[in-house]
Amino acid sequence: MSSFSAKLNNKRPCRYVFEARLWDIKRAQFGAPVNVLVDTGAFNTIIHKFLVPKYGKMLKQTILTSVGGYKGEANICILDKINIGGHTLENVVALAVPFEGELHDHILLGANVTNNWEFSLSRKRNIMEAKEELSDEAMKRAFPYKFCYNNKGQVMAFQEMDGE
Repeated sequence: MSSFSAKLNNKRPCRYVFEARLWDIKRAQFGAPVNVLVDTGAFNTIIHKFLVPKYGKMLKQTILTSVGGYKGEANICILDKINIGGHTLENVVALAVPFEGELHDHILLGANVTNNWEFSLSRKRNIMEAKEELSDEAMKRAFPYKFCYNNKGQVMAFQEMDGE
């Protein structure tokens, strides 16, 4: 069984931050590292709205959300690729939010991604480890990363959304 790991960035004040790379659409390559915060209590992956045109595409759909002091509508977007510790995720659904503060260049990795793997976070060893294979539940889904949650925690199926 293969696995991948990402070294946690212990220079950041947040507990579980690591570097990942987003696919730069214009250059057709992985761009500069971005900080990714693993939030085990977050339903959705969150990205700042200004990063989406460079790394993905915005859909017409919006949902209500609350994150980082921001409460309001968030656009649903699709991030082309995220490379984490050598493991590439494609077409990850995220919420694009105009949040403020010093973490505006961070991505919050939510349960729509992390629940697809068996993973562990080790502060002592300073790494995040995950099995590269998808979980049994994720294997049953046609598109494991192509969904998000509404504000009640219910899954919204991406296949039912238009705008792609």
